[in-house]
Amino acid sequence: MSQVRQQNFKEYKRQVNDDAYYHRPNDFLKEGDDHINLSIQSTTRLGKVFDPAYLKVVNYPYIGKFCSVFSLWSWLKADAIDDSLRRLTGPQLRKHMRYKQMSMSSVPNFKAIVAYATWMKIKDYPALLEEIKKLSPEVKLLSYDLVKGSELRVCTKYAPLIISIAKHIVVAVQEDREPDFSEFLDKPHLSALNYLEGALEKVFPKEKIEALKSQ
Repeated sequence: MSQVRQQNFKEYKRQVNDDAYYHRPNDFLKEGDDHINLSIQSTTRLGKVFDPAYLKVVNYPYIGKFCSVFSLWSWLKADAIDDSLRRLTGPQLRKHMRYKQMSMSSVPNFKAIVAYATWMKIKDYPALLEEIKKLSPEVKLLSYDLVKGSELRVCTKYAPLIISIAKHIVVAVQEDREPDFSEFLDKPHLSALNYLEGALEKVFPKEKIEALKSQ
């Protein structure tokens, strides 16, 4: 019975996400007036920087430097550790992964890791933090690409995640506190080491992970 309830909840959550406002980006007016586009195609710097593929080095604790959040994202998800992914982002990274026929795997607390990496990136820009503090609650956060020729807006595949992360960051910045990303944890018991404990299991033996936790 509990498994059935869990499945029903997941289906309900999926339906709620499918009905979310950000799936209808063409309902909105000019960017900057009633919304911010969290995409590399944004007309605002804030929107561009929130894009996971935005070129900005992220030096994540315990695992080092990546040229973007998307680089970290792909490095974590790849079945085999491939450090060439650290230096690529955007179309080049996607092309590289297709060429090498890389398969993706599940990563414990993946969303929390991406959220923390995004926060590390955003807080490096004092001007953007000031902009976030002044952001009106009436301005919606979207994430879409523009179709060449028609300028039709198409919701990005990562919209649900990056919009949710951005909302947490906006609230935290406006309340002058660090963001709490616990909501993004799917394995709370593996949240040590800046949410990396579970992800590091394919890199380090258990003894090494325990040693890192005890430092």
